[in-house]
Amino acid sequence: MALLTNSKLRIIMKKIKLIYSLMIAMFVASSCTDFVEPAIPYNGFETGTYLKTITAPAPINFFDMDNAKFSALLECHAIDKINNVKSVDVFVKHRRGATLSSEVLLGTVDGGAFTTTGDSKWPRGTVSFPFTAALSKLGFSKTNIKGGDFLEYRLVLTTNDGKTFTNSNLTADVSGGEYYASPFFYRVAVVCPSDLAGTYDYTTTNIEGSVADGANPAACGASVSGKLVMTATSVTGEYIISDGTFGQYGCAWGDNPATGTIRFTDSCGKIGMKGADQYGLAYSLSYISHTATELTFKWQNNYGDAGVTTLKRSSGSWPAGLN
Repeated sequence: MALLTNSKLRIIMKKIKLIYSLMIAMFVASSCTDFVEPAIPYNGFETGTYLKTITAPAPINFFDMDNAKFSALLECHAIDKINNVKSVDVFVKHRRGATLSSEVLLGTVDGGAFTTTGDSKWPRGTVSFPFTAALSKLGFSKTNIKGGDFLEYRLVLTTNDGKTFTNSNLTADVSGGEYYASPFFYRVAVVCPSDLAGTYDYTTTNIEGSVADGANPAACGASVSGKLVMTATSVTGEYIISDGTFGQYGCAWGDNPATGTIRFTDSCGKIGMKGADQYGLAYSLSYISHTATELTFKWQNNYGDAGVTTLKRSSGSWPAGLN
């Protein structure tokens, strides 16, 4: 039997290693291919359609209900990027706290409203109805609406092949997922914008204080004047004020301004005061009148301090609906 030389033996071993490596590579490639592309008949699946929210409806401005509307820009996502919308029915109901009205049909948008534009490869359409139309369908008037109410809009999509989709037959990922963003349901708040922050000139008259406890309201004369800074807080309609007695502590008590947790409040145009000063005294306010530039009210605390104050704007106007 012939003996193999060292050089021949090295060649044979290299060939064996190469064949073994190729077999391992083929096995791994086969395993990866089966994992990435399983043999599933995708074209046999039943497909659906959803309406992705591109622009959500804005809150309803309590002070501008005549011009408010429900308006949502939606994008039709269907197989092959076609417009598969036959119609979109829009239902609405009113919510105040846990109390809900009956749901009524507000109207129907035809599928022809969804068209392909340069903004997207998917067809888009705007679903829009005036707020006053919703009130009419609900049998409400504007006097029935309060700040903090909600209108709840529910969409029902009917596709060209007769399927229907709404918020009751979709998954949480489709309704709330960042990509799908297709809730078919929108709870729209009635809000009361408030923008009273600023610096005002104040004049306080009819000044009262407890003489028996050491106050000297007579030292204030007929009136006291100064500047008030009103600073917005993180709560809409609540403002920190630089002096809760509008000068009375200074002239009647020779004291620092009243601060603490006192807040000037604006609740859908209804003004007030709440909170307590650095001595724990509680404050309240009663509206008297206002013009475009001057707001007059009576304030008081539970220690007998009181006064009638007029805040004057140096620019802009007080909101017309204050009361």
